[in-house]
Amino acid sequence: VLTLCCSCTVAFSLPAACCSTGSISRASRVRISGRRHDLLPSAGVKQSTHSLHLNLVLPLRGGGDNVSAEEAVAAADTSDASSKGSSLTTFASLAPITALLQSAGGSYSNLLNTRPVLTKSITASLIFGLSDFSAQQIEGGGNDEEGNKRSKDWTRILTASLVGLLYFGPAAHAWYETIFKVLPGTSLVSTLQKAALGQLLFGPSFTCVFFASSLVQSGTFSLSNWFTKIKQDLPGAWAAGLSFWPLVDLVSYSLIPPKWIP
Repeated sequence: VLTLCCSCTVAFSLPAACCSTGSISRASRVRISGRRHDLLPSAGVKQSTHSLHLNLVLPLRGGGDNVSAEEAVAAADTSDASSKGSSLTTFASLAPITALLQSAGGSYSNLLNTRPVLTKSITASLIFGLSDFSAQQIEGGGNDEEGNKRSKDWTRILTASLVGLLYFGPAAHAWYETIFKVLPGTSLVSTLQKAALGQLLFGPSFTCVFFASSLVQSGTFSLSNWFTKIKQDLPGAWAAGLSFWPLVDLVSYSLIPPKWIP
């Protein structure tokens, strides 16, 4: 049994019973894949100058029906062509999806250039709404205590979407535009400074606005209630965010072009 994997020139001897007549016994198991190679049956040597994977089980004595070496090579070439054709078919089937994604990405990029605030506001609204919908799926999936299926709080989803549309989209655009003017560049020091300012200024201010929206949704909003909630919940929310948002800021400030944030 001989198993060979190579990508360089290889030469080895085959049993004379198989190669002296320029044929390979059908009793042998032959599997050849790779680019076309040359057989030298008269010398009992097979030489390959291309990528080759060969698995031969050859008897020391010939016997049974014979298949010529040329037929074995032709079969290997046919198998290789079939494999390439299958790969091309797979890529061709993905071409419409790739073209659609490229077209959508180009259109979105143009909108970011022509109407950045509106585009980012709508994007933030969709993200916030889908995020709250997913959160309700996680926290309230299944049935309630009475065995009834829990319904979605669409008022909460709508509130989250409005926060993204009316506050986060425009505010984030203004913040990133300002921070990249004050601290241009993507060096490590500049990136760390942007991330620190984001956690000290933009993050807490957004959290306070979100607290206000939750109070409005519940119908209990007042300045005193808002300040009380900020005093009670902001430190914990800010500390919890430190385990996640600094990493997001580092990636955003160092790798993503400003117009694509958020």
